Amino acid sequence: MRPGVVAATITGVAVALAVADTVLVAAAYQLFSARAVGIQGWPLVYIAAAGSAALGAVILGTHPRHPIGWLLSLVGVTASVSMATESYAVWVLRYDGPGGTDLGHLSGWVAALLGGPLALAGLTVVFLLVPDGRYLSPRWRWVALGAVGGYLVFALGLAVVGPGAVRRDGESVRAGPVAEALLSLGILVIVLAVIAGAVGLALRLRRSRGAVRQQVRMVAVGAATVGFALVVLVVGETVQDGEQTWWTSVPLYASYAFLVVCLGVAVLRYRLYDVEVIVSRAAALAIATGLVAIGYVAVVVTFARVLGEGTHAGFWPSLLAFVIVALAFQPVRRSVVRVADRLAYGERAAPYDALADLSRRIGRGPEAEQLLPTIAAAARDAVRAEQVEVRLGDADPGEEVVVPIADEAGVLGSIVLTMPPGRGVRPHERRLLTDIAEQSALALRNAHLQLELAARVAELDARTRELAASRRRVIDAADTERRRIEAEIGRRILPAMRRVRKQVAAQRPDGCVDLVTEALASLRDLTRGIYPATLARIGLGPALKAHAARAERVDSVRIAPEVAGTRFAAPVETAAYFCCVEVLRQSQGSVEVSLDGSGELVIGLDGVDLDALNRRAILDRVEACGGSLSPDSRQVRLPAATPAGAGPG
Repeated sequence: MRPGVVAATITGVAVALAVADTVLVAAAYQLFSARAVGIQGWPLVYIAAAGSAALGAVILGTHPRHPIGWLLSLVGVTASVSMATESYAVWVLRYDGPGGTDLGHLSGWVAALLGGPLALAGLTVVFLLVPDGRYLSPRWRWVALGAVGGYLVFALGLAVVGPGAVRRDGESVRAGPVAEALLSLGILVIVLAVIAGAVGLALRLRRSRGAVRQQVRMVAVGAATVGFALVVLVVGETVQDGEQTWWTSVPLYASYAFLVVCLGVAVLRYRLYDVEVIVSRAAALAIATGLVAIGYVAVVVTFARVLGEGTHAGFWPSLLAFVIVALAFQPVRRSVVRVADRLAYGERAAPYDALADLSRRIGRGPEAEQLLPTIAAAARDAVRAEQVEVRLGDADPGEEVVVPIADEAGVLGSIVLTMPPGRGVRPHERRLLTDIAEQSALALRNAHLQLELAARVAELDARTRELAASRRRVIDAADTERRRIEAEIGRRILPAMRRVRKQVAAQRPDGCVDLVTEALASLRDLTRGIYPATLARIGLGPALKAHAARAERVDSVRIAPEVAGTRFAAPVETAAYFCCVEVLRQSQGSVEVSLDGSGELVIGLDGVDLDALNRRAILDRVEACGGSLSPDSRQVRLPAATPAGAGPG
């Protein structure tokens, strides 16, 4: 048998016992007398017991293994049995009701065994487990064990006393010193456990946040009233020499009923265990049953009067009434469900409030990183899902409930929902989620465009800064090159021209031809810049060797055999030649050109004065053809892809 059915049966038994006990109390003494209300606890205890069993059934209907549901059902049914057996014992032993004396004593003993101490022990464990069925920490298990142990000591005291010791008035038992000590010790331990459970609930309340705090707050208020009522009971009975009076008992009965009310508010209003579906469907069934019954009776009575057959209309009018009621109920079914949802969900039965709330949140323009949590919160509030996640892009095919977020341009994201166990997404909730997704698509598209715009602006800013820096480097390089050419002309060409002029003025033309030829060669080299004819004609290796020979730095250039006879792409050869020439011109170090295992052209700088190098110019040349300069500026790496058709020169 399913737990929900068992709990519902227990609730039915508790209600039946409450009705039977009311009859017994009425048979013994007046219902609204001080004894009935103050001593028997009528009707507060009956309401609390039946309500506790009903709450247990509601919780177990959605969470079959939840310990709080079973505890509430146990407390409800045992309290109902205790009150019924106590009333019967009083009726038999004091007012000579039907039944033997032994049966009356046994009923009183059972009432004491299943009475207040057992209920208080069960409620103590409930306080420790609210709201998720787990203890606040492992050491709080000792409080629960203390409550159970206190009840076992109390039960042991009753076992020592035995059923025959119940007094004729049915109020209490006659106990010896040992039994009295056991009973008093058990009650004291249970009271201390209840107070400790209320303290634990207060600590849980202090540490909780959000919806959990609202749930625990309601239960904590009820627990505080029970603790206060227990203090009143203990102090009052101590002052009264152990006698029970109405002013010491009524606060405990009222606190018990108030605690059940607080639990009900936490369950229904603050969704402690997500039981709105059960409450909604129960309300819908009750309303529908009432409407069908009223409609059927009205139609049958109307036909009976029309046909003049009294109140018995016959088979065919009854069948016709059934058909009319069945056809008429379908149009009002939606209204019935809407009313039931309003009773169960309250204001949340108007689901499009969530859609309006989402519009307001999006209208306030949340930041991009807050947009997805905003959409998730709106979807969670709309359907009361356990968890909602909004993802960018498509969701996994295995997800249970997925609502795509898309517009004309395509899918932007998806809303992935995890519903409570046994709870699906109803059709009107699916439509609501679709509307939320449509509004979210516009917001996501706008956010996407804003992010793209911001990224493009940042990219343009970076490109602008790079262009400005490149322009400055080009201007600096041009100025540097002009100064270099000017210096080279002054060093290599002007001295030769001055000597030619002096020899011509002195009418000594001998050697002038050689001087002019040398000056023209130097001028030709300067006009060619870094692109000598040798580099374009036979490649990098021979061009570097020729330059080293002219600069009288042959020993400063080492070219690997695999490089000497290989042609590379023109930009790579140009960049490599420029780097080597700059190093030889600005430093006394040496260069080594080779190919590494990854196929890159490597220029090693050995003994080079890095401070004398124009590293910015070298880096510009290298990066222009896809190369790199090592962080320590000791190695230049260039891509060594050989151009099509090129080969050893």
